[in-house]
Amino acid sequence: MKLNGMSEKPLYLQLKEHLKSEINMGKYSQGERLPPESEICDVYGVSRITTRRAIMDLVDEGILLRKQGKGTFVQDTKHKRELISVGGFSELTSSSGNEPHTKIISSKLVDQEKCKYEFSISKDSNLLELHRLLYIDNTPFILETSYYPLELLPDLEKLISSTKSTYQILKEEYNIRIVSSYKTVNIGYATVEEGKLLNCDTGSILYNVEKISSDQNERYIHFSKSLFIADKVTFTLNIDRNE
Repeated sequence: MKLNGMSEKPLYLQLKEHLKSEINMGKYSQGERLPPESEICDVYGVSRITTRRAIMDLVDEGILLRKQGKGTFVQDTKHKRELISVGGFSELTSSSGNEPHTKIISSKLVDQEKCKYEFSISKDSNLLELHRLLYIDNTPFILETSYYPLELLPDLEKLISSTKSTYQILKEEYNIRIVSSYKTVNIGYATVEEGKLLNCDTGSILYNVEKISSDQNERYIHFSKSLFIADKVTFTLNIDRNE
């Protein structure tokens, strides 16, 4: 299909709209690689400069994603996460209309030195270290390492389940509600192991979100380090200013 060189609409804009239409119609699915620029030039009868400008516009709009040395791909749908929310993974995911799923990689008791935050517990009390892979609609989404103080949550290691929300367990078994969280967000790069678990390339950009959560009695109850693939999540911040 050759584009209309006599049209008042620039060729790059015609190509951009046509590619966007093909993506919306399902010719190219999410995560699929587009043909090389040279092939697109031949199919539509345009120059490399025109093709590159159309593609870069779609990259800027978040529709396409360029991967160095690999080509251009249709961007996966980004999931939104509210930075100031205190809800757990299952609650937030279900409320957005998606299906959460959890795989426990490891669960073990560790010394308090393993965690960067100090819980209000005796020095010889252990923490539960929980290493999990969290899925949305069967796609790996978060690689999480969490710590819980067993002095405040006795036998929690026996109650943890891959099919039940941890926050739900805290509420039902210990009458604990998470009411506040403090978060920090940094950028990192996927290691070989992290890439395998998250199904991304080694060196892919990751958001590293650390969260310390408190209960209704202002006690630290939960610390977590969560790794998100940057291409799959958008963090939002909703501020309501009342005069």
